[in-house]
Amino acid sequence: LITDIMNVEIEFVTDDQRIRPDKSEVGRLWADNSKARELAGWQPEYGGKEGFKRGLAETIDWFTNSGNLNSYKTDIYNV
Repeated sequence: LITDIMNVEIEFVTDDQRIRPDKSEVGRLWADNSKARELAGWQPEYGGKEGFKRGLAETIDWFTNSGNLNSYKTDIYNV
């Protein structure tokens, strides 16, 4: 989806040493925002696949704005 939104082509490079062995971890992760809704009253503004695309487009717009990147701290991990 990201490449479609950005209208770019990419090539995936894989490293066999980094591929998880079968049955090593959970095969699929599911997000659940019910705890955020319960504790903080938060609800997502967008929903479904179209909402996901909209959120990605807004994130891409933010990261492609050089003014935003000036305050983005790439050298530290923020939560």
